[in-house]
Amino acid sequence: MRGWLVCVALGTAVFAASAADAQPVNIAGTWNVQGSIQVGGTLFSAMPTCKFEQVGARLAGTCIGPNAAGPVTGVVSGHAVSWTWTHQATDAVGNTGVTDFRGDYVDSHLIRGTMTSSGVPAQGTFTQTR
Repeated sequence: MRGWLVCVALGTAVFAASAADAQPVNIAGTWNVQGSIQVGGTLFSAMPTCKFEQVGARLAGTCIGPNAAGPVTGVVSGHAVSWTWTHQATDAVGNTGVTDFRGDYVDSHLIRGTMTSSGVPAQGTFTQTR
């Protein structure tokens, strides 16, 4: 009987740990994003401050950068974070378009990954910190 109770307790602990791992991480809050894409001799960069709201796995919010601003939508799946920034230029050097970010949650202060932007024929990298 004692061996059976140990198996049940162990099975419950493993199930609970698996269920916790299946939950998406919570990235709600303010993050500073720094990303760049190099195309030949031209460097395209994004350095917005983004405020994310999260309900379950869904992300929404806004990003305001030095030269562009706009809404964010996305999803979190486990430790994978994917979001899209639809931005409008706010000055003459700003860029209007869509930038996609695909990253991995490292910890509560860091997300790293790759980014692509409409009209830019390459992929770059980004870090997201708070």
